[in-house]
Amino acid sequence: MTSTGPSDRSSDPQPDAPIGAPQRHPFLGLIPLLLLFVAVWTWAGIAMRTNLDRPGDMVEAYVWGQSLQWGYFKHPPLSAWIAGTWFRAVPEGHFGYALLCALNAAAGLAGLAVLARRLLPADWALLCVAAATLTPGVTTMAMRFNANAVLVPTWLWAMALFVRLMQDGRRRDAIGCGLLCALAVLGKYYSGVLLLTLLASALIVPTWRRRFATGLPWLAIGVALLALLPHIVWLAAQTDGPLQYAREAAGRPPEKAEMRALRFALAQLAFPALALGLLAGALGPRGRGAAIWAAVTAPLRPRREPAWLLAMLPIVLTVTATLVTGARTSTVWGMPIPLGLTLLAVCRAQARGATIDFGRARRILVASWVLVILLAPALWWVEARQGDDAAGEPRAELAAALDQDWRREFGTPLRWVSGTRVLAASTAFYADDHPGYWSLWGPAHETPWVDLKRVRAEGSVIVCAEDDRECQDAAARMSSRSTELEVAKHARGFRFAPRRYRVVVIAPGATGP
Repeated sequence: MTSTGPSDRSSDPQPDAPIGAPQRHPFLGLIPLLLLFVAVWTWAGIAMRTNLDRPGDMVEAYVWGQSLQWGYFKHPPLSAWIAGTWFRAVPEGHFGYALLCALNAAAGLAGLAVLARRLLPADWALLCVAAATLTPGVTTMAMRFNANAVLVPTWLWAMALFVRLMQDGRRRDAIGCGLLCALAVLGKYYSGVLLLTLLASALIVPTWRRRFATGLPWLAIGVALLALLPHIVWLAAQTDGPLQYAREAAGRPPEKAEMRALRFALAQLAFPALALGLLAGALGPRGRGAAIWAAVTAPLRPRREPAWLLAMLPIVLTVTATLVTGARTSTVWGMPIPLGLTLLAVCRAQARGATIDFGRARRILVASWVLVILLAPALWWVEARQGDDAAGEPRAELAAALDQDWRREFGTPLRWVSGTRVLAASTAFYADDHPGYWSLWGPAHETPWVDLKRVRAEGSVIVCAEDDRECQDAAARMSSRSTELEVAKHARGFRFAPRRYRVVVIAPGATGP
């Protein structure tokens, strides 16, 4: 069975019609689609790991979120705000974090649904969301919650409310767009690319440019600045904060700017490959070849239309900024971009008069989810067979051992932990009483909310990796009580080799530097 849509209406205002299951051709409504997506990827997030991410971004967001601040020494605060608020309501564990990752991605898909409905008929908008569920920014990459992951919902909702503002000229959309733009910046300063994309789009599309005469775009800008003001004040007071961290990171480029820019652009264009595969498979026979060609070549065919501008300007601006400034651009910064490219491809296919075979689309999507369900535990098994740290490092077991040893010696819960960042933050996450994290590496700017007098009064452990001599030396200056701890992970039938850690104990009530 097939469905046709009207010609491309990307520049015309669209009514606020819901994206439910199409009346003529049952597929999946938006809500069931998103619920199934969350279920599949929550399972995948649990099945593919027995540790959280290896670099420690997820536990870092968690320990920062133990105290909600206007900013943190490496990043603006949104990811920490979300993690901290979430785990005040949901028990710490792999299920809770996997669910948060999946819901964050689903929120981005919901924003894409609102945006797509402004540029496409309902059937095509729903197909766009279904195809976008196969992009890395909401699947594999989204399972590592960090400052990049929070860009997916904030960018897509900011774009959606921006288009609604430009099309309908409503005050509530101006306020919402301003707030979402501010949240995007509070997620990562790279969101300046989003702000420039929206501004350039508003100036390039003639009907949108005239909105400035109404004052509503200025209202959105004012709301964004007002919402950002507390963070701006905080940032101005920092002498060793996110701007300094970003400058230091940018000062150590691993390769030439031209290569970083090229890699970024090619990666973003390649990331929607599976989404384009679903789109191609879901098209009916009428006009299929021309529609697929139009969809695939859409990025290379510039037009003064919302879909192309919102999809491609972030790439163009990022490449330009990388070449001009030599920024240490990373492909993972662009996690929201493939969703916009998917929307562009669907818009071009629909404009060619193609039809949709919803039965085939459903089968492709279900087959993709079945593969995810099967491959997620298989991926962990491969890592386990190889002895990879992602599977075999005993982070939860280390936290339990530290907690038990502390209780055995002092008879109280472990209140504070520090040391090698990823180990200490993991201990805070996994230990039963979730001790507070404090930084051994300059607590005044990394964890300024922690009172070191209180840490000494209540006691703390400092856990260092066996090969982290810097941590061990710094810990020795805090306390002379040192021991070696050996811990092993046993999981899913695997017995991994034990790991050794150096543990320094600051006894409750201890005195020292």
